[in-house]
Amino acid sequence: MTVDFTFNIITIILDLIAWVCIGIISFNIYQKKAIKLKAWKVIVVLYIGLFSFSINWPMFDTVVKLPILPLGVWVLYFVLKKKEGRWETYRSHAWLGFGANVIFIATTLLAVPLQHVFYLESEATTYLSNIENASLLPIHPSPTEQKINKVTLKDQLPNMTVEMVYSQDWYEETYMEMESNERNERFPYQLTGVTSKWGSGKSPVIYIESDGKGLLIKTLDKDFYFRSARSFLEEVN
Repeated sequence: MTVDFTFNIITIILDLIAWVCIGIISFNIYQKKAIKLKAWKVIVVLYIGLFSFSINWPMFDTVVKLPILPLGVWVLYFVLKKKEGRWETYRSHAWLGFGANVIFIATTLLAVPLQHVFYLESEATTYLSNIENASLLPIHPSPTEQKINKVTLKDQLPNMTVEMVYSQDWYEETYMEMESNERNERFPYQLTGVTSKWGSGKSPVIYIESDGKGLLIKTLDKDFYFRSARSFLEEVN
């Protein structure tokens, strides 16, 4: 499996926008206060206010954390109420911290359609953007030693079609219908040294079909099967 540093640029940008919005709201609250507070204390209160008891809720192909109990607000209340007037001074910022969870839920849900727009799941180039260092890793005994034809693979990638993944049929074909010494693995090679499209946040495991025309791409939550018109494998002389 290829390990590379990946990050989701859409999520990062939306999180930054969320923090800017929270900062603007906090600044407006700050200006309305009769007593001017120290900025670092406001930041600490906001951060602690974020903490909550949450439940994971699947929504629109993603899982969001729904805040249920404002744990951070409770902690701040019991700490700040010890000195008269302190809780009243920081209460708005504490509740803003808890409410910020809703803003982050909104950005998480917005990231889903944007991710599909900028990083199409139906295009092989989303998962194989850079193949300069591509190499073949045999994961099953093969009758012939093969290598990647990078030129052919690069030419075929934009035109590959996504097809149905027949997991059950492939399993039965490999393990149920043949004797153990006659099994032919459908995907006997793993493709390593490749990187996905910059900023996609994807780090898939990629397998190559024995005929050199198919790619099985496994991500954290889905599998994708792509077929090309020509084989991108060739025998090693």
